[in-house]
Amino acid sequence: MPDMSILRLKQLAEVLKREPAAEQVLIPILRSVGVSTTMLADPRCRISYRQEAGFVRRVCDALEDPLCVSRAALSICEADNLVAYVARSCETLEQAIVLASRYLPLADSDAILKMTTIGDGALVSVHNRTGIMDTEYRHREFLLFLLLARMRQFARTNVTPVHMTLRHDVRGHKAGLERLAGCPVHVEQQANGLMLSRAALDLPIPTADPELHVYLKQHGDLLLSDRAGISFAVSDQVEAELQQSLPGKLPTSDAIAKRIGMSRRNMARKLKEEHRSYRSILDDVRQNLAKTMMRDAYSLSEIAFLLDYADQSGFSTAFKRWTGRTPTEYRATQGE
Repeated sequence: MPDMSILRLKQLAEVLKREPAAEQVLIPILRSVGVSTTMLADPRCRISYRQEAGFVRRVCDALEDPLCVSRAALSICEADNLVAYVARSCETLEQAIVLASRYLPLADSDAILKMTTIGDGALVSVHNRTGIMDTEYRHREFLLFLLLARMRQFARTNVTPVHMTLRHDVRGHKAGLERLAGCPVHVEQQANGLMLSRAALDLPIPTADPELHVYLKQHGDLLLSDRAGISFAVSDQVEAELQQSLPGKLPTSDAIAKRIGMSRRNMARKLKEEHRSYRSILDDVRQNLAKTMMRDAYSLSEIAFLLDYADQSGFSTAFKRWTGRTPTEYRATQGE
């Protein structure tokens, strides 16, 4: 499983304490994703991507507020790691983004920051190397608002994107996202990103330090070379392929095996060694996405279609097997 420093999760939890009723639920939610207070107190601790994304999703559910984590992201204090140090030593925001994307794997082994020139500006998009968090919609939004917060911290000014793009649809809180970002939000796009103007990219970094910049880059390159060759578990690769396929038509297990470079029998053997199975991974991916879609006001027939069930009845049967409740019963409890 891709890993990352626990510091970002710790900062998020500290900011979320300011939300009404949040303090009572934060510790139980942290425990539910396998994070103890001892782990939070250790700055060297690393956690899985799934733990952070699970925390984000469960906090939004518990507070019944899909915007709470994105709102918190804008108030997270400045990062204290090599990626941030390199960015703060740059001359312009554009250079800071380029080099942050280069050294980001040192802080987050699965994250990719990409800048694509479009006209006179650029789309700065956030991706996962494995694709393992593609259906964690609230986490996608959190990462974009955290990116916006970081750019504002580096430039020491209120950077405002031209627009924000999301790969998923946002049915109940699009207007809220637009208020937070200060720009239009376009859904069902090719990437999760922030479109920046040329004026924003050219913003100077007040803390620029050319001599320190050279040293930090050399140190960063050395650390990157030490991390070369890191591989991911077969179960993570399978989960990533399934997440990238949904919503939509699911590939067969043979097709999944081919995509990750092995036979179906070899894939099954590797998964067994990791105490997983293709069916259990598929069920987990479908279940998490189904719950998110129900909270986002999709109809049951839409969910069944988007998760590649033959009909609504098949989806309802599977959902009751996962949760012990029908989709209708589960949805009714979400407003309690």
